[in-house]
Amino acid sequence: MSDERYDPIANPYAPGAGTPPPALVGRDAIIEAFDVALQRIRSSRTSQHQLITGLRGVGKTVLLGKLAALAQHVGYRVVRIEAVGGNDSLRSLLRQARRILEDLDRSQKVTRALRSIESVAITLAGTGVTVERTAATPDREALADVITDLATAAADHDLGVLLAIDEAQMIARDDLRRILAGVHRCGQDGLPLACVLAGLPNLVGDVARAATYAERMFAVADLGPLSPAQVASAIRRPASEIGVEWAEAATEAIIDRSDGFPFFVQTWAYHTWNTAFDEPISADDVERAAPHANHALDSSFFAARIARIPASEVAYVQGLSSLGPGPHRSGEVAAAMDMQTPQVAAFRERLIGEGIIYAPRYGWVEFAIPHFDEYVRRALPR
Repeated sequence: MSDERYDPIANPYAPGAGTPPPALVGRDAIIEAFDVALQRIRSSRTSQHQLITGLRGVGKTVLLGKLAALAQHVGYRVVRIEAVGGNDSLRSLLRQARRILEDLDRSQKVTRALRSIESVAITLAGTGVTVERTAATPDREALADVITDLATAAADHDLGVLLAIDEAQMIARDDLRRILAGVHRCGQDGLPLACVLAGLPNLVGDVARAATYAERMFAVADLGPLSPAQVASAIRRPASEIGVEWAEAATEAIIDRSDGFPFFVQTWAYHTWNTAFDEPISADDVERAAPHANHALDSSFFAARIARIPASEVAYVQGLSSLGPGPHRSGEVAAAMDMQTPQVAAFRERLIGEGIIYAPRYGWVEFAIPHFDEYVRRALPR
């Protein structure tokens, strides 16, 4: 055991929201397949787009960012959106599409694409786009036209376009249907447009309901926990690059505490590094880090989600957590609250909309956040 801790400035771990980890493990097959898809699409050959699903903390945003960087490297301009409720997602899409077009030499196709944007956006002021919905605005066709005309203009300049949407389950179904219509039309016309959608597990159903053909457009990657070997690699590789080693018992301790969820792995490794004395880093160091890692997870990853929902929805969350790891039938949750299923249906729908829970299949619910049931039982006892 040393008298000094490891240098916190040199800490190689990254427990942030969508922050790329120092070693992106377990995603190689998805990245390689999408690389092939991008090159096929640039060559006007048919290929499936990519749909990424999973619980919070499994690395969906990180993977989406990796695929976006890959697309830029092989000649794509990227429209990247983090979807939110309301019209803000459309505003962002239109704003970024306009910037891409303004960087191209003015041509008839570029002009046509700009007009398509204006047919959705009633007013354009600099980089700001105001979207107004009126009966006279041909929303669906116009938004599909924005996508196809953008891809047409890019192709005329020997470029591709990647549409990358994170939290895609937040997009209104009608808007998602319009976007998918544009992506589908680009595929039919051989235009160089690729699409990545990332979101919670219910996104697969949302996409299928938005367009009947959509399930055939996408290859689905359902991200889950990393395997024990992948967790060990994610911990050891970045440390060994700067001359620090981990004992096998230490990596096994983090495997047990994180259940393989990448965000938890990074959190535990980060705080273990900052509190470690032993060389190599030991299981005792992991134990010393436990108060810090647990506090970080409770105060940021978990508590922030409870803080933004009203008391009525907290009661639903408590009822669901009391049943233990899910999924559970909606009726069981209602019974745990001493209520009938119709009485809690509104709470359930709002919590799905807020990304706290999701419906893995009809009539069932489950937390979208790993270990959330344990946190609720510990921090919010009924």
